[in-house]
Amino acid sequence: MLFRELPYLERPEAATGAGFGTIETWWPGDGVAAAWADEVTRLGLGVAAINSDGGDLEAGERGFLNDPDRRDEALAAFTDAVALARRVGCTAINVLVGREQPGRPRAAQIADAVSALAECAAIAGEAEVTILVEPINELDVPGYLVPTPRAAADLIESVGAGNVRLLYDSYHAARAGDDPCRDVAPFAPLIGHVQYADCPGRGAPGTGNVDLAAFVDALRSIGYRGAVGLEFDPGGPTADALERLPW
Repeated sequence: MLFRELPYLERPEAATGAGFGTIETWWPGDGVAAAWADEVTRLGLGVAAINSDGGDLEAGERGFLNDPDRRDEALAAFTDAVALARRVGCTAINVLVGREQPGRPRAAQIADAVSALAECAAIAGEAEVTILVEPINELDVPGYLVPTPRAAADLIESVGAGNVRLLYDSYHAARAGDDPCRDVAPFAPLIGHVQYADCPGRGAPGTGNVDLAAFVDALRSIGYRGAVGLEFDPGGPTADALERLPW
């Protein structure tokens, strides 16, 4: 989301130049994953999280754990993500669940997603990797299977694996009608990673109603000590947007 004014493989160095010691990324793409890992290693960057391949995002796909016909594809994508994570020392992988399939009962799709996540959890356990499940709001992505933090938490609890945890995203939570600074507390035991963007607009801090400093204070108050990924649209040069940070 940040440094998109640059080619993908130039972004890790730009992040380093901006003062970041830790980054995260969506799936780099099969053609550049190895080169990205080499660049991250060269720069000595930490990696907080990566996304497993969720399909054709521009065409509207958001994972396919709920599609039994694509289960092998989902497991192969996760295995590739684990291999990449191990190369760069990353211990968390975000696995997109999928959008509802018309004509199939929702309960069956949830069951398929739970089963696929359980299989991924077994693979993750061997690699000492945590799986993240991210709610994606239904206003931006209609039909996403887990559109709220509560829905994602219910799915995680159904899997029943300690290495499957919640990715709490302030933007998606706010877009779903929650107050991230107030409503994050009930999910404290499940949170494995956090992302921030202001809302509405998914922009930089100060462009909406989600105060970044207050959100970080809320996270500290519930004992969260992990990274907060800045997953916002800078709306222009990233360096200009970073000037909005409250520190």
